Amino acid sequence: MNNLIRIYRTVGNTINIALLAGVLLPLIALSFYNHPSPADDYGYIDTVFKYGWLEAMHYYYTGWTGRYFGIFLNHTNPLLFHSVEGFKVLPVLVILGLVAILYGLARQLTPTLSWRAHLGFAGVLFFLYILKLPSVAEAFYWMAAFVTFSVPAIMTFGWIILTIRWYRLETKRLQILTTVFAGFLVFAIIGSSEPSLLTILILIAGLWGYRLLFHKKVDGFMIGMLVAAAIGCFFYFRAPGLTVRIGGNPLSGNIPKSMLNAFKTLTLLTVDWLTTTPILLFTVVWFIVLSRIVPQARAYFAVPFWYVSLLFLGVLAAQLFTPYYGIGIDPTAREVNYVYLFFLVGWFYVAGVLFHEVNSQFTLPHIPRLPQGIILTILAFWIVFDVYENANIRMVYKDWLSGKAATYNAKMYQRYELIKNSPTPVVYLPEIKDPPQSLFVDDIKEDKNHWWNKLMAGYFGKEAIYLKKADHD
Repeated sequence: MNNLIRIYRTVGNTINIALLAGVLLPLIALSFYNHPSPADDYGYIDTVFKYGWLEAMHYYYTGWTGRYFGIFLNHTNPLLFHSVEGFKVLPVLVILGLVAILYGLARQLTPTLSWRAHLGFAGVLFFLYILKLPSVAEAFYWMAAFVTFSVPAIMTFGWIILTIRWYRLETKRLQILTTVFAGFLVFAIIGSSEPSLLTILILIAGLWGYRLLFHKKVDGFMIGMLVAAAIGCFFYFRAPGLTVRIGGNPLSGNIPKSMLNAFKTLTLLTVDWLTTTPILLFTVVWFIVLSRIVPQARAYFAVPFWYVSLLFLGVLAAQLFTPYYGIGIDPTAREVNYVYLFFLVGWFYVAGVLFHEVNSQFTLPHIPRLPQGIILTILAFWIVFDVYENANIRMVYKDWLSGKAATYNAKMYQRYELIKNSPTPVVYLPEIKDPPQSLFVDDIKEDKNHWWNKLMAGYFGKEAIYLKKADHD
């Protein structure tokens, strides 16, 4: 065991940080080639231009959705100032924000480990996340999607960090400030999307259940979170747009069928995630790391395994429940992105709880030297294989290094020039062939009446925009 720990401490953290850097570098680089998508990104700001900022948000709140915080973010971005360059910064903030919050979570849960270990743990989670991400574009580059899922995920993990910290604060003033900030996060998370709403409500219920069942206490933080959740739910469920959206889907509203589909999908996804990534091998290494932490420093894992397991399962199932109940369809790629992120974080936390519970009751045997070497060798080869063969990693590097993203960037600027310099209210834009899939979601169509065309035309102040395909020259 000591040999494996020595190797991991001297080499493992460096490898984990290298994995983080290896996937982070192309994602950050691609951000500066990103452009707004005709799929909704232009539409929110077009509404602002037509009706004004407050009225535009009211229009969506009353006519389409109850996601009041998502509405606020979508209507408040650099496109308000026609700044494409500012828009390119947004993915950088989302990507770095996710890494930072994973690092912060590791620091809170394992405070005795070094900053390198914490950054390495964030690196492992981020690496595993990119490996099986259904849609890179929808996770980081398409604003309409990352505002709805990636941003509330970051806020939810931030809320968990604040919750952990609250019970360590010594002054009343800091507790009040932390409660207010955590309450704001709850309000924002509820107003971002249906999966994030259910997630934070289950986590708050889990906090209440844990404190009541095992500590027999009710404190100011618990009450504050309940009040914030009540306010958020009031604004979400009273939205006229929510009724309009759900009422327009005849397949929605079937609770038993939605629950069955959610658990069925979760089972299939879990099997895929566990068998096609090195997560199980990383879990073994995680157990070994935890074995070197004294029980007193594993205090945040000293909770009943059955309780956190039910909470973990409930959160994931609820996240998958919403598309079946609300729209009656399988979850989209951006929704599975969201679920997978919570699966990864929850998996390692639940594994830590299991280890702590077993280790506190039994003395776990030491791993002999030969199995140590086998574990490390298999993990190393699997990582090398994933880095070389994984579709997402190959895609982001190819889009970046082949010049495909740069070509896309140049063609988009050419489009802007055509629109700007066109003396007529009707503009024909050239087709963008072979766009970078890591950045590209959808494009305008040949039909001027298509919704994407109308949104883009409205944003640029044109009567109509057509897509002119090359074979029509």
